[in-house]
Amino acid sequence: MENRFEALGLSAPLTAALAKQGIETPTEIQQHMVPMILSGRDIIGRSETGSGKTLAYLLPIFERLDSAVRGAQAIILTPTHELAAQVFHQAKLLEENSGLEAGCVLLIGSAGPKRQLERLKEKPRVLIGSTGRILDFIKRKKIPAHLVKTLVLDEGDRLLEDGNLAEVMGVVKSTLKERQIILLSASVGGETRVRAKELMRKDALFLEAKTGSPVPRGISHFYILTSKREKFLELRKILAGEKPERAIVFLNNPENIEVTVDKLCHHGIKAVGIYGKAGKLERKNALEDFRQGRATVLVASDIGARGLDITGVTHIINIDVPEEASQYLHRAGRCGRQGEAGTAITLVTPGERRWVHKYEKVWGLQFVQKEMSYGKLTDSTKTRKDLERTIKPPSKEEEGTREEMTKRDFAPAAAKGKIQKEEKKEELGFFAAKAKKQAEKAKNKLQNRKK
Repeated sequence: MENRFEALGLSAPLTAALAKQGIETPTEIQQHMVPMILSGRDIIGRSETGSGKTLAYLLPIFERLDSAVRGAQAIILTPTHELAAQVFHQAKLLEENSGLEAGCVLLIGSAGPKRQLERLKEKPRVLIGSTGRILDFIKRKKIPAHLVKTLVLDEGDRLLEDGNLAEVMGVVKSTLKERQIILLSASVGGETRVRAKELMRKDALFLEAKTGSPVPRGISHFYILTSKREKFLELRKILAGEKPERAIVFLNNPENIEVTVDKLCHHGIKAVGIYGKAGKLERKNALEDFRQGRATVLVASDIGARGLDITGVTHIINIDVPEEASQYLHRAGRCGRQGEAGTAITLVTPGERRWVHKYEKVWGLQFVQKEMSYGKLTDSTKTRKDLERTIKPPSKEEEGTREEMTKRDFAPAAAKGKIQKEEKKEELGFFAAKAKKQAEKAKNKLQNRKK
């Protein structure tokens, strides 16, 4: 019984709410954090992705809510709108199942402020959202920051980066010194801990889930050696051969997401993307399509998919190599959650292979080199010289067979010339289709204006 939620100091309504979700035993990070948060201590928490960090702070926040006080008692900051929406969904579920009146509200920048201001007039007790929007409402005196008892920095390592630090500091300074600060992430480096302690009280605790590695153990880590121009072709080979139930494809540059999605759709692959230029509704629909299985591939950047918890993701494919070791951890952690198996594949050029060795060293991982051969992921010993080697053109007997294989994306290297021709045709077809699509949109807009 000592490992059950009652032993952590949670009331019957909350334990009953968890039972309705089929949750009866706390994870290690929840066992560490729930009692300490209930005691009011400032906390820096670290555990692997998918280990239950969201409930680790939501449960004690709900337990400590004062029903006699109307107004913001807890603020939860996240680095992305998608993560904020995910936390909000879990908080609403907890509120509905427990019967507690938390009055949770979602405040993010991509949504219109008018409706959010209407919700704030109802005096909600738990505010969840992006730092910029919440700070704006605090400055406009729409949020009574002096009532805040708990401030959470979810994915705190990202929130305390240079680009976000000033706004986070603005929110922190608007609250009273007696408030509690909680920071959580799967990766809490030295710089993050230093910055966090500057915001916290001197007796702040660092709590870590020691069982398991920072990256879930059920994930297989592979890399495929290829040239930069053939990475998209390799992606198509992987998707065609592995046939993942759900796969997330990562790019470093968010501006390339829309083009990649369009290319995948052009080749008959059901893909959606999360990118900055998309509106709130488009991003919400993209995630919903991916969750419901209407799309099998989600294309995103580190910012877009930070902290996303989507069940059933079997594959992570890095077209672009992550620029930091912590980014690889967060990407790979989108699959293999809650004990399930997962596969993380990184496409690397010979010059990028050093990053793979860095991830192995930093996180204690073991990468296996693979290649797609005849629709299967097989072990490979391919080298830079193999990529650069000039291959003789195929014989007449091989030509017909290999041309057919090229169409199925499983052509051997000897058909390189034909692959390039096919790619060029496909590329032209893609841009022609995209231009036609854009022309139709413009035509429809013009017709709607006339109406």
